[in-house]
Amino acid sequence: MMSKTRRDILFKALLGIFLIALPFFVFYTTGYRISFEDDGARVVTTGGIYVTTDELDVDVYIDEDQVDRPRLFRSAYYIQNIAAGQHRIVVQGAGVQTWVKELPVDSHIVTEVAAFNMPLESIIRPIPQYFATSSEAVFFARSTSTDIFPGTTSTLPYVVRDNRATTTLQKNSEYDFVVDLFSTSTATTTSLIDRLGEELPMFINSSVTSTDSTSAASTTIFGFVERGNMRLVNRGDELYAVWAGSVSETPHYFCISAAGSSTVAMRYGAHVAEQVTTERLLIADPLLIDGIRYCRNEIRIDRKWQDIEYFNLFPGSSDLVVLQLEDGLYVTEIDDRSWQNTQQVFVGNDFRTVVTDNAIYIEQEDRYFELLTTLPE
Repeated sequence: MMSKTRRDILFKALLGIFLIALPFFVFYTTGYRISFEDDGARVVTTGGIYVTTDELDVDVYIDEDQVDRPRLFRSAYYIQNIAAGQHRIVVQGAGVQTWVKELPVDSHIVTEVAAFNMPLESIIRPIPQYFATSSEAVFFARSTSTDIFPGTTSTLPYVVRDNRATTTLQKNSEYDFVVDLFSTSTATTTSLIDRLGEELPMFINSSVTSTDSTSAASTTIFGFVERGNMRLVNRGDELYAVWAGSVSETPHYFCISAAGSSTVAMRYGAHVAEQVTTERLLIADPLLIDGIRYCRNEIRIDRKWQDIEYFNLFPGSSDLVVLQLEDGLYVTEIDDRSWQNTQQVFVGNDFRTVVTDNAIYIEQEDRYFELLTTLPE
């Protein structure tokens, strides 16, 4: 057993080591590093990037260098020691679309960004009216050789029959549920109408048009979609994401470093600089957080110069938007720093869409299916 004298000596020695090392720990954790480049040692400042991903099997690159550090969490990367300046972040993987964004990194600050990677091809789960067996769906067509879901990959085995006899088939209760979703997708509620009347002064100069939607957690009426504190507002031909929550909870992509117009354009894109300049002219007291960040009150959604036929928030997310445009269905991020990543998930021009709290359903030629947004395991 160690004597009291030895314990005191050990304690004082460890305390001394801690006090000596503490300044170096603070030095490191606040972003300072010692660089030995250019034939000499010098102190440099660095920042970090925090990247969340919705796909687990993806690779993350910073300026073409793959990030080989382990994840901070299951679906996130935290990359340290990044020199201040513009950096390109790429998230890619097998079978999914590539996500790219170029963002500024500032000294002593962690830049947040959320990537998403939709499948390269449309993956569907057909919803038949009848089953031949517990696992085999049945669809009807004039010819058994008809490709009833062209350009897609089905996760459910099915057969096509030209005989419409149903006496030996099993009825699918989910089919009636989905059909009802589409038949009631234009339904409205009195409470929401009352709320919209209260919110209209925010958009007094806007022409609000109607669109279809149904969801347990998000609601649409007269071009107004809401989930939590995120709102989508359709003003004529344009769609905007508006944050309606508290300032302290404002999503990071609504805010940028307070700087001059040319600096903002260089760091975040000319479209962001133009919006910030316009807002500062219209708003007498621009919203500043901590004196260094300027937060916008809305972000316009990229519609790829096409008419919007349907829109809603992505299932389970308030940062992504589902858009049905003239040539298909897209998922786009609200984050418009540098640009908005937009990924097509279904190709076509004659179909209907309904987004619920946890699924995307499509009706095409009287056939229904769920559009999956992750690769099947």
